[in-house]
Amino acid sequence: MLLLGCFLVLSLFAAQLVRLQGLDAASVSAAALDGRLAVRSIPAERGTITDVNGEPLAISSERRRVVADPTLVVDYTLKDDEGEIVAEGFAAAAQVVSEVTGADRGTLLEKLENPEGDQYAILLPDVSPQTWQELRQRNVRGLSAESFMRRDYPLGEAAAPLLGWVGAGGLPAGGIELVKDQMLTGTPGEAVYEQGRDGEMITTGLYEEEPAQPGEDVRLSIDADLQWYAFDALRTRVKEAGALRGYAVVQEVETGRIVALANYPTFDPAEPSQTSEEMRNAAIEDVYEPGSTAKLITAAAALEEGIVERDTPVEVPVSLPRAGRAFRDVEPHPILHLTFAGVIARSSNMGTILAAEELGDQRLYDWIRRFGLGTPVGHGLPGESAGLVPEPGGTIWSATTPYTMMFGQGLSGSFLQQVGVFQSIANDGVRLTPSFVQGTVDAEGRYTETTVPEGTRVVSEGTAQTLTEIMQQIPATGGTAPLAAVDGYHVAGKTSTADRIDEKTGRYSGVTSSFIGFAPAEDPKYVVGVAVQRPTKVSRFGGVISGPVFASIMRYALQKEGVEPASTPPLTVELEYDPGARAPGEPSGVTLGDIAVKDEGTP
Repeated sequence: MLLLGCFLVLSLFAAQLVRLQGLDAASVSAAALDGRLAVRSIPAERGTITDVNGEPLAISSERRRVVADPTLVVDYTLKDDEGEIVAEGFAAAAQVVSEVTGADRGTLLEKLENPEGDQYAILLPDVSPQTWQELRQRNVRGLSAESFMRRDYPLGEAAAPLLGWVGAGGLPAGGIELVKDQMLTGTPGEAVYEQGRDGEMITTGLYEEEPAQPGEDVRLSIDADLQWYAFDALRTRVKEAGALRGYAVVQEVETGRIVALANYPTFDPAEPSQTSEEMRNAAIEDVYEPGSTAKLITAAAALEEGIVERDTPVEVPVSLPRAGRAFRDVEPHPILHLTFAGVIARSSNMGTILAAEELGDQRLYDWIRRFGLGTPVGHGLPGESAGLVPEPGGTIWSATTPYTMMFGQGLSGSFLQQVGVFQSIANDGVRLTPSFVQGTVDAEGRYTETTVPEGTRVVSEGTAQTLTEIMQQIPATGGTAPLAAVDGYHVAGKTSTADRIDEKTGRYSGVTSSFIGFAPAEDPKYVVGVAVQRPTKVSRFGGVISGPVFASIMRYALQKEGVEPASTPPLTVELEYDPGARAPGEPSGVTLGDIAVKDEGTP
């Protein structure tokens, strides 16, 4: 009976063995394999953002996140070379990780004792693949690594608001990173492999991989060297002036492409977390009253409409009553006898009103809109504002509005909108949309250049040339910004010292001090704009605060590009006139004083 019982049992075992190894061998083997298989996502490399010369501005690097399964680590034993036990469990694992990476042992131990989940603790959030390989060779039970791509920004805070930011979560925030996210984002891959009891890969087992597809590269028109130089010059000046913030831009005249765009203060993209306020691109998002740089629009309109000419005499009074208000210039003065060129070069508010009030409300409004204020620039970056240009007869239009708008108060715009006014004049009267992207490079390495959009003619070449001649007198000894002069080059530009609205109180507080200009005046290559908000030291005037920064950036840009210095003396035009001198083309006895534009009272 005993033998018969044993025989029956062995027969059952034999039958089961035949079933497993014969009849059901394939399915059992597949089930076993399925139990050993693991799937790992292969992160896709995000496309690189480069400058115009191919220098990296934003790059992705492969990194490792070291994680632990505390339920396995608790059984780890650390032994010395003689086989003696040195430490066990969490303490042993913390000691090894600390020795290899330099991380604090106490912190590591705390993370193991207080994991994010029962089987998941992040020990080191970011290490290099080489460091992980060194740690892996120590064979610590329960340790593994997760691959991810980290975004690095070689220029740091110098270009941070323009480029935007990608944090540990892989989501873009702001700037080029956000706008070109679909192009920059690649397609993740997948790896299927066999793993052992402790989660390690079985190197002789099954391994199948679907490679990740990297994203496309984006090449900007930004020049990395010039970007850093502009940022450093701006940062220095904002600190010296005790200012709230500042912006600087360099734009190519003939293409509209932005070569540098700097903000200060800014943010450090190396920090693991950011706030939306820190990441603002103030040069694009801020909207403020431009002040005297907007006189260029008024001057262009008056010249284009044939109301004045460059040498038209203008008698500037001590005070100018209009719409129940007495308008004055920034600096008190007696009656001045200025040409129209002198009115703009000396930045006279009253002279501008006298020379241009014949435009009337609607024509003035139309000219301001023609130069792009009140309409989004269209550069494509987030946070852009159209600004505010009151419409004649609208709810915020008052009797004084047309007069203040003539010298840049009572309307608002972004920094790039105002720079665009000067680009239009420098480009023989043709306005171009500013752009930042030079081209793209696909996964196969094919480069596609971004086309330069057609421009919009704003004024005639003759008017643009006249304004250029006038603005050459400003960064000169007799102008309002001699500190904006660039040795060896002819420069055309305009200062501004505008009352600024405090964002919190809604009242005027301090000024916006700016200088915008272009060079070489005879064949413009670059427009450079610098604006500093609410300076409290050094000075308040745009020519003093922003003029030197403009000169420094423009000099660097021209010399870097290899633009030859001027070989002729600078152009000079008459800024004043003798009221007793005979008026050209008029009958005998008619003087310049007789034909001068004077205060005839409110029209």
